[in-house]
Amino acid sequence: MLSDDQRFDDLGCMGNPIIQTPHLDKLAADGVIFDNAFVTTAICCSSRASILTGQHMRRHGIYDFATPLSSEAMDNSYPVLLRQAGYRTGFLGKMAVGNTAEAIRHLSLPAEKFDFWFGFPQSISFRQVVDGKERFLTTLMAEKAVEFLRTNPDDKPFCLSISFKTPHGPFNYFDPETPDPYRDTGIPSPAGYTRERFEAHPKFLRESLNGFGDWPSDADERLLRKARICYRLITGLDSAVGRIISALEELGMDDNTVVIFTSDHGALRGDHGLTGKWLMYEESIRVPLIVFDPRLPAELRGTRRDLMVLNIDIAPTLLRMGGTDVPSVKQGRDFGPLLRDASVEGRSEWFYEHTYNTRPPRSPIAKSEGVRTELWKYIRY
Repeated sequence: MLSDDQRFDDLGCMGNPIIQTPHLDKLAADGVIFDNAFVTTAICCSSRASILTGQHMRRHGIYDFATPLSSEAMDNSYPVLLRQAGYRTGFLGKMAVGNTAEAIRHLSLPAEKFDFWFGFPQSISFRQVVDGKERFLTTLMAEKAVEFLRTNPDDKPFCLSISFKTPHGPFNYFDPETPDPYRDTGIPSPAGYTRERFEAHPKFLRESLNGFGDWPSDADERLLRKARICYRLITGLDSAVGRIISALEELGMDDNTVVIFTSDHGALRGDHGLTGKWLMYEESIRVPLIVFDPRLPAELRGTRRDLMVLNIDIAPTLLRMGGTDVPSVKQGRDFGPLLRDASVEGRSEWFYEHTYNTRPPRSPIAKSEGVRTELWKYIRY
């Protein structure tokens, strides 16, 4: 399960005292939390391609929202490789790798590569109309996930990829069946959300899409409004996760299904006086990662791991868990052994890159690359 724009601390189990995420917290209490999970490129298209392929951006070549994975590259993705190994596969949600132009639509929305498909492109509204009735997208996706589980043959292993749009915008339609639990909640601003911190940045960052140009007069109100919206959407996502897990339990699949929850990247919500994502700050690149493996002994449930793991590690991990070989083109590492043994040697550093840019009249994004170690970070713009 993959969320969209959810930063590492947008969960109760990650120390957030305000946000309500009881189902994901329960999943973490029954599984393993990775406290230092990161993405190698903090933008939807590139990160999702990295998750599918287990490769850095400069290897898989998805630098923008226009280019899809080739059919050959998709054939080396974890769901297609598992399908070739006998798994029934499903994809639900946001693909965001390639656009919907007719000539490449079969690559951007590769329905034929899956047994069950409810995928959609980057831009879609939370307001969906089904049989003449308005439906909230997250709720609809949970229903599709349950449908996939209920129709899976008893003797067929499966791999279901659920890519939620939450808490990414647009923020113009919310679940009409769920009240807003944060309408009157005070959410404190980050310590770094100050005019002084913002103005200490070089001019190219202040005038980029991460900045404001000039510090807005309604900065505090704007930030509180955005935080409340994100928390509201994440709590709705948590409810959807709860419905999916309940279906697993009802169908007797929970004792033989590995569940992984993470995000495609985080978000700057005023941290360092900035907004958006893209940059190599922790709030942008660090994501939640929860792994529930029913095979783990009771004493390992609810444990945490400090070692750094990456989004490019997900594909090789899923392939190993599925009993298949990991092609040499994959650059990530199987983190499955870390679930059972915290002493397994992990990586001491890793490479980050972000080269996507916008077109006028939008403000530009500062291109960057860098290296993060266990203690330090070097960013080159």
